[in-house]
Amino acid sequence: MSMTIAVATARISRQLPEAELSLDSALLASAQLMETILLTPREEGEQPYARQAALMRLAKAQRLLIESQNDMFRLHEEMLGIGREIEAVGDDDGNCPKPTGLLERASLRRVA
Repeated sequence: MSMTIAVATARISRQLPEAELSLDSALLASAQLMETILLTPREEGEQPYARQAALMRLAKAQRLLIESQNDMFRLHEEMLGIGREIEAVGDDDGNCPKPTGLLERASLRRVA
């Protein structure tokens, strides 16, 4: 099954922002979950560190979501560049973020 450049461009233009928003929603939901966990009263006799493992796993998931957002931003810039290169998009409507150079300069390192 093949599709034309115009169809592919239309799909990517629609699906990429949807994917970006889904990552934002997932990060927000995980932040709300962390808030709820932290605000939940401790049961009598519960050790102060009892929730620590769960909080650490949730924090790791949040870090991975943020890394995924970074990758999605890079993907967006790359797809926009490809679209311009093949003259499939011009971004006249301003829907795409302006390249800031931040992603190229960012020295993000993985935290274990």
